[in-house]
Amino acid sequence: MILNDKITHVGKRTTRDKLLSYLSAESIRHSSLSFDIPFDRQQLADYLCIDRAAMSTEISKLQKEGLIKTNRNHFELTVSNDVELKVREDKTR
Repeated sequence: MILNDKITHVGKRTTRDKLLSYLSAESIRHSSLSFDIPFDRQQLADYLCIDRAAMSTEISKLQKEGLIKTNRNHFELTVSNDVELKVREDKTR
């Protein structure tokens, strides 16, 4: 199951898509828009098979766009109504 999740994230085309796929899945897994990931930045980049510098640039862009807030390995998704609805659905199950 873990390998299937990784393939889903890594199979995305862009760094942004890979990152958002992973963060959305973690949000759903934690049933919260605010969560900690088990990786530091280099480990996350390795897990997603992307360059750390490119990933950090994309994280900065996502923060400037107001889509996420982050502090080290803590992330908060701030906008996505689709993710918020999915989290609410999972909580009611």
